[in-house]
Amino acid sequence: MYHQYLNEPMVLDADRASIMTLSLPADISDFIVLQAMSAPLLELIVVADGTQPKIAIRFQPLMGLKLNSISSEKLQFSNPIQRSFGQGMRLYSRMGTAPKFCAAELRTGVSFKLDLNNGLCLALQSASKFELVPLESDLRVLHEPQVLLMAKAILARQYDYGASSEALAVYMTEIEQVRAELQTFLRGELGQYHASLAEEAIRLDPLLQQKRQWMFRTYTHMFERPNYNRASNDAQSVDKSLRKLECFELLATPELIQMVERLMEDEA
Repeated sequence: MYHQYLNEPMVLDADRASIMTLSLPADISDFIVLQAMSAPLLELIVVADGTQPKIAIRFQPLMGLKLNSISSEKLQFSNPIQRSFGQGMRLYSRMGTAPKFCAAELRTGVSFKLDLNNGLCLALQSASKFELVPLESDLRVLHEPQVLLMAKAILARQYDYGASSEALAVYMTEIEQVRAELQTFLRGELGQYHASLAEEAIRLDPLLQQKRQWMFRTYTHMFERPNYNRASNDAQSVDKSLRKLECFELLATPELIQMVERLMEDEA
């Protein structure tokens, strides 16, 4: 499973405590996170235990994995999960998390600790946008179709009123991608033979379109000129301009004020 997403496994000796960090290279765009979120980012399986435990690791090819043998005191980790021979873990993004938050954390690196004090244990860094799921508890493949889960997660996500133009572009691309997958789902066998799922997909599509329209209006407003008398990057309000004019009048001499008024009368 997930062979099309993950690279060839690497077998590592887990003979001492260490920290593994999965990160997104600086030259990779945030748009790739949209594809990465549809599958596990990393898979780890214990292939040998005892005095010399070994683990097999696979991760998405565009990611980078670093192994540090020295523990960092700055990192805090969640409760460890013990693993034995044949057991493993998968690293997923938390359902409903916006891609920009996942990308930001991947830029700094997602770390998890490998501990050997009480057997082979794995612990993910605290307050992470990702989660480690044991293989025997990985029920994501048994849920309703992935595209419906993604559509609901996008709709449940709160509006980010302070998002940058780049983040909005990523959001809109994500919505367009999910809408295209919904259409593919409706044309497929599941959409044709499961009326309830098809009805839900049809209901979700216009809601996604409405959210995209709001994002598109916000995105275009960032580059619009609020007034043709001002530059597009001039965000001064009329009230602020009037207050500034009053300050100039207070500082100007009466003769200068009279001269300006005469000039204005001549133009009128």
